[in-house]
Amino acid sequence: MNIYQQIINKKLNTLSPEELVQYAQQYNIEISMEQAKKIIKLVKEKNGKVNVFNTSERLQLMKELSKITGHETAKKVNQLFMEFIK
Repeated sequence: MNIYQQIINKKLNTLSPEELVQYAQQYNIEISMEQAKKIIKLVKEKNGKVNVFNTSERLQLMKELSKITGHETAKKVNQLFMEFIK
C-alpha cells in the first residue's frame, strides 16, 4: 500500500459522522446524520482496519452496511468511497 492509500484509509477510519455527512454533501450524496452514525460505528467495529482500496474488503463492508442501513445507503456509501479513492 502506498502512502496516498495509507492517508486515505487512515482518514476514512477516523471520520466523525459530521465529517462523513459533509463529504457526502460535497459529492451530492444524501446521507442522514443517523445513517452516518451507523456507518461510522460499523467502521470503528473493524478496529480501524477498513481498506477501501481493497475491492473485496470494501464489498464485504458494503454487505454488512446494507444489513444495517439498507441497500440504497450502502450503495451511496460505496459511491462516496469510490470518489475518495479516485
